[in-house]
Order: sequence, then structure tokens, then C-alpha cells
Amino acid sequence: MPFLKNTWYVAANAYELDEAMVSRKICDEQIVMFRTSTGAVAAIHDRCPHRFVPLSMGKRVGDSLQCGYHGLRFDGTGACVEAPNDDETQRARTCVKAYVAVERYSVIWLWLGDAALADPDLIPDFGFMSDSQFTLAQGYTYIKGNYQLIADNLLDLSHIHYLHPGIHEGSNFADFTNKVERDGDNVFSMLWRHHYHLAAAQRPFHGRENEDVEGQGHARWTVPGVLFVDTAFWDHGKDITEAYRTPNAHLITPETEFTSHYFWAAGRNVLLDNEAITAQTAATMKNVFETQDGPMIEAQQRDMGESTNFLDHKPIILKADAAGVLARRVLKQRIKAEQTLTGAEAQAAE
Repeated sequence: MPFLKNTWYVAANAYELDEAMVSRKICDEQIVMFRTSTGAVAAIHDRCPHRFVPLSMGKRVGDSLQCGYHGLRFDGTGACVEAPNDDETQRARTCVKAYVAVERYSVIWLWLGDAALADPDLIPDFGFMSDSQFTLAQGYTYIKGNYQLIADNLLDLSHIHYLHPGIHEGSNFADFTNKVERDGDNVFSMLWRHHYHLAAAQRPFHGRENEDVEGQGHARWTVPGVLFVDTAFWDHGKDITEAYRTPNAHLITPETEFTSHYFWAAGRNVLLDNEAITAQTAATMKNVFETQDGPMIEAQQRDMGESTNFLDHKPIILKADAAGVLARRVLKQRIKAEQTLTGAEAQAAE
């Protein structure tokens, strides 16, 4: 299946750009990113048009990248600003593709399609990632599986009781209430956890004294594959305004059809200055994704072989699959509409 291009993809955690440059393949396009002297983020095709070597094999020279092979330099707009031993005419016609880049919510977003359509207001809301009311733990996991398989996993929370034993010990998914609905490019999977059991060891961390509480795990999936999961717990008789909240971001970006970048973040609104808890949260999330969810997703991909459309394999669809199936349909519709429009524009130009 082709990739949607006119949309925002997460390409890096913002802290990664403390390095001179970061090169990453996004939707089969190798892109190198760097922060300029103004603090802005630049992103260009990581390929010198002369001998086709990665510009990331070269070095930073001011606000430009110098190819390590013959010294050609390119700025953040993709323009060649120096071509040693050549004339100005040659430099003027030498350039590389540049991408619109926006830094928001502690991550870097790239627009891979028509730059004229790149509207930052279309970036989904992950406000908790830059809200001082929350402390944030961030990380990255590389998964050898199609990005939609990861979204399937995250939208189906019924697997937690089996793949992640102990996390919801004492509670039963069958006792929860789940509602799935679509709103434009968003799919919502609303999960109410009635009479949720908090183990004694969890209660101090969750800021609760009672064993039996109310809770939620509401998920919002947005094209092309970014999820906001709003998790919270509160005492009976209270409401979410008095809750312990742990909002999560799951930002999935395809590297290729068969491999994915998974940027994740977890916030909390208690014990904000406890760095040990922040480190523990990041370590736990990384361990869960890389030793539990990741291996399952990669096993799925291996079984599917060169195919990436899970539904083509005629799986048994369970009730808990509703949100994932709907998200797949929404994305398929968007890709089809984009391809139809692109094809019509190409015909008009002939």
C-alpha cells in the first residue's frame, strides 16, 4: 500500500537535534534534519545529487551540510550554497528536496507532500507534551513491522490482560465499557474502566488510597497513525478534574512498508519533580514495547511476508478490533483520495 504524503509525520524527538544532524528514513525517503543557528529545524533529502552519497556522511558547516565526497554544501532550503571548483551556473541548478518541518509538542513533524498544503494547524493536539502541569518521559522504539499493525495493537486494549500480565490485575476487560466512533480523520475508542482495581503497590504512585476506583483509557487515532491515549483514575463520587492522569502519545511513522519508527511519551500530573519516577516510567515503557508488543507485531509481519494489508489475510475479527479496522478504512480512503487527485492533476498537466 502506498503512503499518504499530504500529512504530518513525526520524524524525531526534539532532543535528538542536540546532535549536529539526524538522518532517518521516512516513508522510503531518506531525510536529514538539523537545527539552524536561529533554532529552526531544517530537513532535506539526505542524498547529494552529484554522486548520490548521504549528506549525513559529511559535516555541518554553519547552517549548511557539506558533502563528505566533493565538498558541495546545501542549506536548509535544499539550495547549493557552495560547489568547489565549479562555476555559479552549476551551483544555481544544483539542489536537493527540502521538507516543511515544524517543532511542536517536543517532537519534529515533517510534511512529505505538497509544501503549499503544509498547514501546521493540521498537526493533531498533543498539548500535554508541552504543558507544565505534566512531567514527560519520552523515548523511541524501532519495530520491524508495518505501522498499521502497531496502531492495531494500541487501539485494542483487550490484549493488555494477556500480553502484559499484572498491569490490570484484579480488573476484567469484559467489565469495561467501550465505544468506537469516527470524526473526520479521527477514530475514537472510548474506554470506561468501572470499578477499576488498584493494587496496593500502585496506590501511592497513582495518588489514591482506595482499592476500587473509576478510570478511563480513551484513545484518539489520527491519520496517518498518531494516537493520544488519555488515561486517568479517580475516586468514586469524584470526576476527572480530581484524577491522577497519565496521558500517553504513540506517534507511529513508517520507515518502509515493513518497518516503523515508534516515538512514545508518557505524562503524569503528580510527583512532577521526581526524576527517578520519570526514568522508571521511560524504562518500563521501552521494556514493554521492545519485549512484549514489539515481538508480537514483528511475528505478525513475518507471517504476512511481503504483504502489509492485514485484512487481505481474512482474519477473524473480534469485537475489540472495531477501532483498528475503522482506522484502517479511514487511512485507505485518504490514500485513495490523494492518489485520485494526483492522477487527475497529472492528466491535466499533459
